[in-house]
Amino acid sequence: MRRAAHLVGLAEVACLVGFLAGAPTGADVFFAVFLAVTLGVGWVLASRLPRHPMGWLLLTIAGFFLLGWPTYTLGTALLDSHPGVAAWLLWYGREDDQAWIWLPPVGLLFTQVLLRFPDGRLPSPGWRWFSRASAVILGLIVAFAMTAGGDVAPGLANPTGIPWMAQQEWLVPVLGLPLLMSFAGSAVSVIVRYRRAGAVERTQIRWFAWAAGFAVGLYLVSIVLSNDALNTWVGLSYALIPASIGVAVLRYRLYAIDRIISRTLAYAAVTGTVLATYALVVTSVTRALPVSSSLAVAVATLAAAAVFRPVLRRVQTVVDRRFNREHYDAERIVDAFGARLRSDVDPDAAAADLLAAVGRTLEPGAVGLWVPGRPR
Repeated sequence: MRRAAHLVGLAEVACLVGFLAGAPTGADVFFAVFLAVTLGVGWVLASRLPRHPMGWLLLTIAGFFLLGWPTYTLGTALLDSHPGVAAWLLWYGREDDQAWIWLPPVGLLFTQVLLRFPDGRLPSPGWRWFSRASAVILGLIVAFAMTAGGDVAPGLANPTGIPWMAQQEWLVPVLGLPLLMSFAGSAVSVIVRYRRAGAVERTQIRWFAWAAGFAVGLYLVSIVLSNDALNTWVGLSYALIPASIGVAVLRYRLYAIDRIISRTLAYAAVTGTVLATYALVVTSVTRALPVSSSLAVAVATLAAAAVFRPVLRRVQTVVDRRFNREHYDAERIVDAFGARLRSDVDPDAAAADLLAAVGRTLEPGAVGLWVPGRPR
């Protein structure tokens, strides 16, 4: 199985290199970053943990997208000499927004990946029927998209097209609603798994939840602000999802997620507060005083700068108390030790306090203190 993982990985890397060599647009480059991370994480997991389905699922998700480039290139080259073969190749790799190309990888990500993250197994045997039903629903809607598609090229009909199916628009909500319900049910399975999980598995799930929440939150902000520069970061943030899966499954620096979550929430809250202060001051000064807009901007900038540090300290304390409790408790213990050390000069008492502080904050297996001039 490891050899198969290497063969699949090398084939997908070749497709990705060929795609990037074709001078893709900016949006395509950002999507290629997502594909590269998905491919890389899937390759590593499938080669190191060949019996774990997560690596193979990620390789399949990347493969559905990456195979579009060679099939389109080859189909275009054979369009005049072998139109029958070209029709099948362009059926898969044509450059329009055909639904059946992106439906399988998206469906796998939001059903089977969620259902089997992070240990590769379903939350319980009772979810087996739901997994199978989700796969059937995804297969049906993909089959509908395949048969309802139009011409694959000018004058070249869709080889799987059924004209009658293209006219049945009522099938879109009939099949789409169960698919959305399967997405929602798969998300519920993550919540169920989290409530039953131990400390390690909960931390693994938090990695994935943070990455998905960050990407979705950034996407919603980009819709509200309609900022092209922010859209760039949205495209790159999608790569955090497969990256978080790799970190969680391999357990690399697993417990850093609590600090990452606390910092993300803190800076998001501070940024919103500073922007709200800036907007409020600009609006108030402009309406209250007959001054130029440049003065209002200057006053608002000073006000935003003045509130940044106090708000950051306050928000960080609140967030650490809730999401990074160990770090918060450790700081309190160290501060208390420093206060006692300033008021108590007894070496024996200070040594005892130091050992107690180290034991409560770092929780070592054994701790000792060596003082020069005293026997060990």
